[in-house]
Amino acid sequence: MEPKDLVDAGLTSNQAKVYLKLVKEPAQSGGQIARGMSMDRSFVYNVLAALSDKGLISHIFKDNIKIFYPTDPETLLKDSEEKKERITSIVEELHKIKGTTNAERIVLVYNGKAGLKVFMRELLECTSFSSLGGGGLYNIFDILKTEFPHYLKVFEEKNTQGKIITSPENEDNMKKTYDNLNIKIKTMAGLNNSVCFTLFSDKLAIYSLEEKPYVIIIEDKSVADTLTEYFNKVWGTLV
Repeated sequence: MEPKDLVDAGLTSNQAKVYLKLVKEPAQSGGQIARGMSMDRSFVYNVLAALSDKGLISHIFKDNIKIFYPTDPETLLKDSEEKKERITSIVEELHKIKGTTNAERIVLVYNGKAGLKVFMRELLECTSFSSLGGGGLYNIFDILKTEFPHYLKVFEEKNTQGKIITSPENEDNMKKTYDNLNIKIKTMAGLNNSVCFTLFSDKLAIYSLEEKPYVIIIEDKSVADTLTEYFNKVWGTLV
């Protein structure tokens, strides 16, 4: 395990490094940890205090010296569950006070990996989707390598139906990724860039899978219905 894995669980980089050190080598004083990690002693004690506040470590006194131990790693999971409950409550309150709009068309633009995650979360809520693209290096699996196994599990649990048109070069990779899911894949020659689009739940998502990805989500039933009709006509012409 690397410190960055614990950063995804909500720790800072330094908290993750010190916590992993204690997990691997418990029963150490702050001074021992500082020397072993070549870090400032006072800084290490501040990190230990933060980890203690999170319930991730405990200590005993031995010869008037604090000796630190990691607590049960399940604490990380419990902390995440508590955060989820608090955030769920906040989201419910935000929905209550959210203003309404009379606009018939909603266009949202997101940048970076966070934008792709927003798109995928919305996609997980649908029952079916149609997607075209992935002609270049189809690296969404690399960009979201930590999250994608979860997305695939949700697709399987919900039996999400999908149609994907991709390039011949990406066919094997796509079939391997979506193996055993209710997602069909066809290929089209001439797809040679990294911009894709996906239709789902009266929405059109246009996204780039380049080094700095972006996502544009258009919520418009007439647009989605029209493009879905075009997509299905193209789908019917492919083998």
